Amino acid sequence: MIKKVVFAFLFLLLCYLAFHFSALKYGISQGIGQAKVLMNTVSIESVKNNPNTPDSILQKIAFIEEVKTYAYDSIGLSETDNYTSFYNQKGKPILWVVTASPEFQIEAHQWCFPIAGCFPYKGFFEYEKALAEEQELKTKGFDTDIGEVSAWSTLGFFKDPILSSMLNRSEGSLAELIIHELTHATLYVKNDVSFNENLANFVGKQGAIEFLKHKYSDTSLEVFTYQNSLLKKQVFADYMRNQLKTLKQFYDTLNISLSIAKKRQLKEQQLDQIKWGLLASSYFKDSTEAQKRLAKFQPNNAFFTGFSTYSKQQTDFHEILKNEHQGRLKDFIIAFKKIHGSG
Repeated sequence: MIKKVVFAFLFLLLCYLAFHFSALKYGISQGIGQAKVLMNTVSIESVKNNPNTPDSILQKIAFIEEVKTYAYDSIGLSETDNYTSFYNQKGKPILWVVTASPEFQIEAHQWCFPIAGCFPYKGFFEYEKALAEEQELKTKGFDTDIGEVSAWSTLGFFKDPILSSMLNRSEGSLAELIIHELTHATLYVKNDVSFNENLANFVGKQGAIEFLKHKYSDTSLEVFTYQNSLLKKQVFADYMRNQLKTLKQFYDTLNISLSIAKKRQLKEQQLDQIKWGLLASSYFKDSTEAQKRLAKFQPNNAFFTGFSTYSKQQTDFHEILKNEHQGRLKDFIIAFKKIHGSG
């Protein structure tokens, strides 16, 4: 009887592994990539005690430690051992994500994995593998996009290190990034990436403003500079949010009897209108740098699904913070932790 049970268990295990072989292979590859990063980190203390460490790096590390303390004490984020180690990227990106959407529809392609759940993106520590994944999706008719990742959260499974590229950011941007990732470590809802990213985006920005006001003053140059950058990003987001609605309407009314070639022609015209319409907005007003970026910018369905994943709930969160918590971000966090079983 025992032998039969063991045999049945092994048979089921082999069937499971065979069915999930691709996901298992990918998971092992990502585990190796993550391990390489973690094995090559050094403690923050060793960075501080190294006489060859530039003052600029020491100042940014001290700044991150201030942000963490504020995030724990004043925002209510969970304390972790994140950002107590340092990884030198040596000027190179180390992680890329692939996103995809059907050719004539705004809907994020999902990658699903045992235990972990489903995600509207797939990360790779090797750029060649990201390219291969993108090419496979293109052959299936998907719009695709590959983007570099500046930071990620392991959701408490490991100690997330400070990446050297983080230290190139301005103070406001760096504070936002740290608080964003600490929000993930505090609250993460399985199979709801859109909620998770929107929440982390919102808390990251609001938390960064509060921290800069705390560290400097409400009327400081640091606060003004950061809020001004957010206003510029908001112009971009508002424009893209409106264009997303327009693009969805375009696909909903696209004549199904048209040939694929004609559909692609009309789609290209629609996307070009979106791209060059941005040039006329205040986002690019009197900005040579922004106009140079626009020349390289080519929106497609994958871009819009990614935009939606990270941005569509910002207004809702603003209303909740203002109306239900009277602007108190810590109360806002406590409430969401209770709702989702993290408090």
